Amino acid sequence: MKKSSNAIVIAASVLAVCFVAVAAVLLIKFSNSKIDVQANLPENAVSGETNAVTEMIEHVVSTTGEAFSDLTGVPVPTQPESSTAQQTQTQPQSTEAQSSTEPESTQAPTAPPTEHGKTDEQDVIQSTPSTNLPSDMSIAGLWYQGYDVIGKKQYIFNDDKDPNCMQANFGYNWLYDVGANLIDFHIETCKLPFEYNGKQYRVQLWKGQYISGEIGTVGGEIGLYTREPGKYYTPDHYDCAPKDEWVYMEMTCFWDEDGTGNYKSQFTRNYDLFWWATGFVDGQLANLSDTSPLRILGRITFKDVEQAKAFEGALANKGFTSVSTFRPDVPDTYKRYGKDVIFIWQDVR
Repeated sequence: MKKSSNAIVIAASVLAVCFVAVAAVLLIKFSNSKIDVQANLPENAVSGETNAVTEMIEHVVSTTGEAFSDLTGVPVPTQPESSTAQQTQTQPQSTEAQSSTEPESTQAPTAPPTEHGKTDEQDVIQSTPSTNLPSDMSIAGLWYQGYDVIGKKQYIFNDDKDPNCMQANFGYNWLYDVGANLIDFHIETCKLPFEYNGKQYRVQLWKGQYISGEIGTVGGEIGLYTREPGKYYTPDHYDCAPKDEWVYMEMTCFWDEDGTGNYKSQFTRNYDLFWWATGFVDGQLANLSDTSPLRILGRITFKDVEQAKAFEGALANKGFTSVSTFRPDVPDTYKRYGKDVIFIWQDVR
């Protein structure tokens, strides 16, 4: 009796979530409450005494895991030319040589400011950002190498830190994806389950068209979900990760909008504590049933090396390819370094 009751509750919940999700997208679309204007500015920002694009890039770089510490000892190549103005970049000060060996443990550094401009000391204890990474393991490092990985568009997003974030109460299962496709969400997903410390986890990725037509948006998501040992779950259902399970993530969405194979970065969610990183920009896919023009670049800093290795196994089992040098333009690949994993997703399902 308990199982059938839970199934009914889940089915009813998913319908409610889907309809509220559409309403939320529309509400966000026409309000400023969830538009990130601090870190991502319009591409037509003008140069002047204060260059808006430069300020935006500096902000994104400064919040991607303390980029200067990440890149200690790494030569900084010529900065790529912006689509709106020529930029200049100074080399970060090197204080010590970067270790060439993979760290199996890391000392907890001071946490960087979050997207909300504050540091939660309790969260620092729960999950600490990484420093002294190779240059191909963070968005800041990839940008310094010349890759176009920092999105410059305004975007809308769901605030997973909001105490009233409705989605945090419902968890996730396959019914939600079915329901989403019934209400004009044309999205693909990739589920990456793994076990760590006797507990089941799943990182789930999404990308695609979130409502079509003139009011439509394209974008992606990275979510972290858990299943408590001994608790009953209907098949495929996971809870949203509780606050003490949040991890540091960063995410960039790329879009080959004109079908020429030129994947341009759209937006970047800065390195911060998340259970659910999301972002959406104005636009329409040429073919609603084909999300291959979208790529999601993600980096996750796990609690420790063992959890990162467990996630690495999930990526390999799903069909992602491990690489020794990570490049964001080679889809469906990943690299692990210590407790950090960086990956680029396009076609794996």
